[in-house]
Formats: sequence, structure tokens, C-alpha cells
Amino acid sequence: MGRSDYMKTADLALINGKVLSVDLRKNVTRAEAVAVKDGKILAVGTSEEIKKHIGDLTEIVDCGGNTVLPGLADAHCHPSASANTYAACDLFNVVQETGESNESVIQKYVERLKAYAAAHPDSKVIRGGGWNRAFFNGSNGDHRVPDRHDLDAICSDRPMVLDSYCLHNIWVNTKALELAGLDADTPEPETGVIHREADGMPTGIFEEATAIEMLKNNLPDYDYTVEEYKEVFRKYQKEDANRYGVTLVCDAKHTDHAREAYRQMAQDQQLTLRARGVYTLDNQQPEQDWQAALNRKGKDDPNDLFQINTIKMFMEGEPCMMEPYSPEINEVNGNPPDYCGALFWTVEEGTEYMKKAIEAGFQIHMHSMGSRTTKLCVDCLEEAQKVSNGNDRNVIAHLMEVRDEDAKRMGQLNIMANCQPRWMVHDTDVEHFYTPYFGREHAKRFYPNKKLLDAGCRVAYGTDFPVTPPPNPFHEIQCAMTRSVFPDAPDYRRFQGKVLDETERVSLIDAIQALTINSAYQNYLEEVTGSIEAGKSAELVLLDCDLEQLPAEQIYTVKVERTYFKGKLVYDGSESIE
Repeated sequence: MGRSDYMKTADLALINGKVLSVDLRKNVTRAEAVAVKDGKILAVGTSEEIKKHIGDLTEIVDCGGNTVLPGLADAHCHPSASANTYAACDLFNVVQETGESNESVIQKYVERLKAYAAAHPDSKVIRGGGWNRAFFNGSNGDHRVPDRHDLDAICSDRPMVLDSYCLHNIWVNTKALELAGLDADTPEPETGVIHREADGMPTGIFEEATAIEMLKNNLPDYDYTVEEYKEVFRKYQKEDANRYGVTLVCDAKHTDHAREAYRQMAQDQQLTLRARGVYTLDNQQPEQDWQAALNRKGKDDPNDLFQINTIKMFMEGEPCMMEPYSPEINEVNGNPPDYCGALFWTVEEGTEYMKKAIEAGFQIHMHSMGSRTTKLCVDCLEEAQKVSNGNDRNVIAHLMEVRDEDAKRMGQLNIMANCQPRWMVHDTDVEHFYTPYFGREHAKRFYPNKKLLDAGCRVAYGTDFPVTPPPNPFHEIQCAMTRSVFPDAPDYRRFQGKVLDETERVSLIDAIQALTINSAYQNYLEEVTGSIEAGKSAELVLLDCDLEQLPAEQIYTVKVERTYFKGKLVYDGSESIE
């Protein structure tokens, strides 16, 4: 065999499949086969055309007429926070039944925690994650709220720190308060809330990052070690990424230890996906955080497996809306009648730091749920992007409510929308949180998707995992297409058939584009991955069906048969390949 023949001979050939890929302009590629060599796509075409690239040593995979997709992405998630799923007490999937008291729900959590504490006598800190703060917002007329005393009854000699499922609240015991040095004299943070008893002592419930970090940053041994995070990431990429065809993630908030774990694993070629991280600017210490980010720029980029090119800004905590919360909720929470949530940044402060970040070559990634907050984000970027070179990939994530005029401005300014399709459904949150807080007329318009596309926004998808487990992109696709809960959802029987604004449904091609090339674009990787094209990195996902022939209501059942990362098989059937 001559050298030219060798260079054209594939290491791997996927034949007899239904290749389905979308590019940035929404052009769709359909083919039968893909050839791979040296970790890159060599050719795409019919099975007959790919045969010329098959040699004696080529591995041949007959796809049996099933779909082959590009590697999928989770463009806003928190793999590092999944430590509280893998290595702590799992408090997810506790359900409050109709008419069930808050006390009964608290006891469900207590029973899990009691068993976990007994099974882990050597743990210096009892950690957990997944409890649902929405159960205790008072909308059901029951004002019992979890507190430190509930946890003290389980364990009083070791600190207990429990993240809510949304990562915006913690619930701790008295020992955690003592070790962190927090008491009745602890000043209130400017943003965030420390819930207090009559004498000023914290109840054990902390809301939003500034308040939460007052405890976590002062509690000895709270964070996981670098080595513990490495174990978390090995488990995550095996069980919750590659098994679902995911080969690209953006971890949208992580600790320094987690960042170092990513960096070391990338350097040692231990990642079976590309990961991108963020530097977070706290609105309470923006200059300190900005200087730290600037000083670290480039130091956490060992290779293409892990890099940080993004500044993360939380523009609010709870959703900040154009109109006040419902009178009942404001009364229950002790807020004035015109309370509509709080912004964390002024337009002047936000614009100042966004300009600095853009000038330094960073992307901005903003947390925004409420309509007032999204307007703030757009206002800031409209001014800040004037200093850019035109290659903006700035992102607003979550977008619970977006005014039509702000969606149009996002499209005009090339601001990306990062959406969470698992939230685009009529479910428990709509009934027990959004409707009581904001009213049904607002709630039924939440989590737009098609409106953003029609406005010219480039949309990428993220699961926000572990906020909404599991991080299954086929759940995302179905929710985006149907706007309804699917049979595997814990509240399916209650909300079966209910639709959250059917005008926001999108097509299968829209969803695939959001999960592949648009997410690659968000992370400056559209020339590397995100579509099945000759010369690109060979991220390929073989499904167990012909996806285009499957009814939208059945997409949640799709399984991944094989996942390839850089041409290497990293998932086969039910077990990842080391």
C-alpha cells in the first residue's frame, strides 16, 4: 500500500446509517456513512462511497439504519456540583403530594439524611443536595420551613450542609454555623438572605451566592479535594455524559479545587469530553474577582480538553421581574407590595465590567431568569459590545421570561440564548412556584424558545445538571418539541397532556442544532466539532433508532449505542471504555 492510499484508509467506518448533522446556517447533512482517521472525520457519504476508505485494519460498524449524530453538548451545566449527587446524600426526587404538610416533607428529607449520616461516620462534613425550596414558599398556606434544629436532631457534632436542587439555597445545622463563625451578630449580606430567628440567630437557611459563600468559604473542609473532584468527573463523564452522547460541556460555576481537577485531568489526557469553565465575578467584590480572573487568564488552558474563556455574572438571585410578585407571596415573605425581585448589578457597574472582560478577550455568560434582569443584560451588552472586535459570543442563560422587544434586541446584537428545555414544560414548578409567585398569565409564557429563534438569536441548550437530573439530551429534545412532561418525569401522571405554550414548540432540526453546532459555537469550537464534516474532530453518536422516524412523544426513550470522542470509542452499550 502506498503512502497516499494509507492516508485515505480509515481507522473506523460507520456504514449503513442515517447520518444527521446541522450547520450554523441550518443546512442539514443527511448521509449513510462516515470514515474516521487519526481522530478526525475523513469522509462523509454513501456506504458505497465510504468503502474506498476501508482497508484490512479498518474497524467497520454497521449502524443498521440507525441515526448517527455529531457529539452532543451540554452548554450550561455544573458537573462539579454533581459531587453532591455522587458523593453526598441524594435529596432529589422527594415529592410533596397534594395536601401533604410541609412537616411531612421535611421528615422525608430527615429520614434520608439520618440514614446517610449513620452510613458515613467518618465524614468530617455531611453534605447533601437536591432539596426543593419551592415546597416551603408558603403558597400552600403552610409556613413551616426547614431549619437547623431539624438537622441538629440527626447530627449535632458534625457540620451538615445541604444544597437545594437549584443551587441557590443551603440548609445547615448549628455545628456548621459554629464552625463558620456565623451567629446573631453576623451582618446581612448586601445581596442574598440569611434567614433568622427572633433573636437574630440564623435559622440555617441561606439564599443566594453571597450569603451561601459566607458559610461555605468559612467552613473548614467544606469543599471537596482536587482528587475527590477527579473521581467525580470520572464518574460524571462515564455515567452522565458519554452514555448520553455528550462530548462537550460548559461547567458554568465551579470551585478552585474543581478547576484544578479539570486542568490536571486535561493535562493527563483523562477527559473523554471537552470541558469549558468560567471565572465568576461576585457583585460584592467585582474588582477583586476581575483581577483574579485576569491574572489567571491562560493558566488554566492546558490543551483543547479544558479551557476558560468566560466570565460568569449572576445578574440576579431570584427572578427580577418588570411587574411585582403576587400580593399574597410578597405578604408571606414580608416584602413590600411593589417587590419584584432584586438586581445584583446596576447598568453602570455591569457595563463597566463587561467592557473590561470583552477588551481582555473574554466571553460574558450571564444568569438571568426574570424579564427585568434580561433587559438589564441586554442594556449592558448593547454598550459593552461596542469595544469588541465583532466576534461576540456573549450569552444570557435561563431566560424564564423575555419581553418581545428584548428578544429582538438580543437577535440584533448577536447575543446568544442558552435555554434549558427540561424547564419548558407544564409541571410542578409551574403550579407550585411560578403561578403563585407571578400569576398564571405570566407563567404560561415562561421559557420561550421559538420566539428567540424567530428574533434571530442563536440558541444553545444546557441541562443545568444536577439541577434537573438526569442530563439526558433526548429529554431536552422531546421537551423542546412538545412542551409537555414525558412519562419518565416524576410528576408525569399529574401533568400528562398539559402544554406550556404550544406556540413555542420547535422542530427536531432546531433542537439538534442547539445541542450540537450552536453549543460548539458558544464555546468557540464550531471549526473543531459540532457537525459531521470532513476534517472535523470525530465526535459521533450512534443511536438505537432512526430519530427522524420517531414520534416526538417517544424521543425520551432513545438510547445511545456508541459514543466516539476524537475517534475513540468512549461509550459502548451500557459501559464506558477506559
